[in-house]
Amino acid sequence: MLDATTARRAPGPADWAWAAVGAAALLPITAAEVLREAGPAGTAWASVVLVLFVLLHLFVAVRPRWPRAAIAVASTLMLALAVLSLPGMPGLAVLQASSVVYLAFVYAAAASDDRVAGITGLALGLAGVGVITGVVLLSNRPSDVGMVASPGAVLALAGALGGGIGVAWALGRYRRETLRKRAAQELALEQAAELRMQGELRAVAEERRRIARELHDVIAHSLAVMVAQAEASRLLLGRDDERARGTIEHVVTTGRAAMGDMRGLLGALAAAPRGDSAPREPSPGLDALPALVERSQAPGRTAELEVLGVPAEVRPGVGLAAYRVVQESLTNTIRHVSPPTHSRVRIEWGDVLTVTIDDDGRDVAALRGSADGRGLHGMRDRVGQLGGGFEAGPRKDAQGWRVVARLPLGSDAHDEASR
Repeated sequence: MLDATTARRAPGPADWAWAAVGAAALLPITAAEVLREAGPAGTAWASVVLVLFVLLHLFVAVRPRWPRAAIAVASTLMLALAVLSLPGMPGLAVLQASSVVYLAFVYAAAASDDRVAGITGLALGLAGVGVITGVVLLSNRPSDVGMVASPGAVLALAGALGGGIGVAWALGRYRRETLRKRAAQELALEQAAELRMQGELRAVAEERRRIARELHDVIAHSLAVMVAQAEASRLLLGRDDERARGTIEHVVTTGRAAMGDMRGLLGALAAAPRGDSAPREPSPGLDALPALVERSQAPGRTAELEVLGVPAEVRPGVGLAAYRVVQESLTNTIRHVSPPTHSRVRIEWGDVLTVTIDDDGRDVAALRGSADGRGLHGMRDRVGQLGGGFEAGPRKDAQGWRVVARLPLGSDAHDEASR
C-alpha cells in the first residue's frame, strides 16, 4: 500500500488549499476570456462554461479520495465543455486556462494505488486529446487558438495536448513507484527489526535454558550429596563421632559450594535480559573433578577418579561438559541406588576426550527409570552441542550402570556448552 499522500482518504486541508490556489490562479483568466468571447449576446453560454470550470476546480480537492470517480467526472466536464465549443457556440470553451486543471486528475489517477484508475486516466486523457483536436478542426476559428488552422498547426496542437497528458501520467506513475519503493524499504526495516528482536528473545530463552540446566546440575548434585552425608552422620553419631564430624564438614563444604554456584547463576539470570556481557559463573572444568569425586563420597558410598593418557588443554565448553556429565552421573547413583555403591570415573585422553562413569549398584531398574529424566537429557544435549557422542545404560555384566561421553578436542567443534 502507498502512504497517505496517494492512498484513498478524505480530502484534507492541503487538498482544499491546492484546489483554491488553482482556482485563484486560473479562474480569473478563464472568466475574462470566456466573457470576451461570449460578448453581450452570450451571457447564458458564459455562465454555463464558468460553472463547469468552477466544478472542475472543486473536484481537484476530492481526487485522492475517489480517483476513479474524480477522473470520470473531470472527463465528463471536459466533454461538456467540448460540446459547448462546437460550431455555433460563441467560442472555444474547452481550450481555456482552467482546462490545465485536467492534468491534475490524470496525475492523481496514475499516482493512486488503483490500477483501473491509472489506466482509465490515461485512456480518457488521450481520448480527450482526440475530441479537442476534432472540435478545433470543426470550429475552423484559427483566431481562437492563436494559430492558422492548418493541418500542421492542428497536429502540433494535438501533440502538445497528448504530451501534456503523457507527462502528467508518467509523473503520477513515478510518484506511485517511488512511494511503493519507500513503503517496501520501511517494511524491510520493520521486518529486520522484528527479526533482530526475535533473535534477541531466542538468545535470552537459550540463556535461561542454559541457566536452568546449570541449576538442575548444581542443586540436584549438591542436595543429593548433602542428604547422603547427613544420613551417614546421623548413623555415626554416638558410635564414631570423629567420622560423624568429618561427614558434617562435608555437608557444610558442599552447601557453601552450592550457595556460591547458585549466586553466580542467579546473577547471570538477572543479567540475561539486559544482554550483560559479565563473566558467566559457575564454569568448573576438568581441574575441579577431584574435588567433585571427593565430595560424592559418604559412608557406604565410595568413588575414585582415574586418568589415562596425557592431559591437554581443552576449551571451556569441553571442560564444563565433562564436569557436568560426571556430576550428573554421580548424582543419579546417590539418588536412585541404595548403598553400598562404588563409582569409578575414568578420563581417557586421545583423539577425543572419553569420560566414563561406572557404578556397581544393583538397583539398575531405578537408574533405568531415571533415564528419561531431565538430567540425562541435559547431558545428551550438552554433549551433542559439542559434536560428541553420549551413551547411558546398564553395564554388560548387568551389575551397575555406565555413562560414556565422547567429547571432541578439535577447534572445529561447537562450543555452545560453555554458554
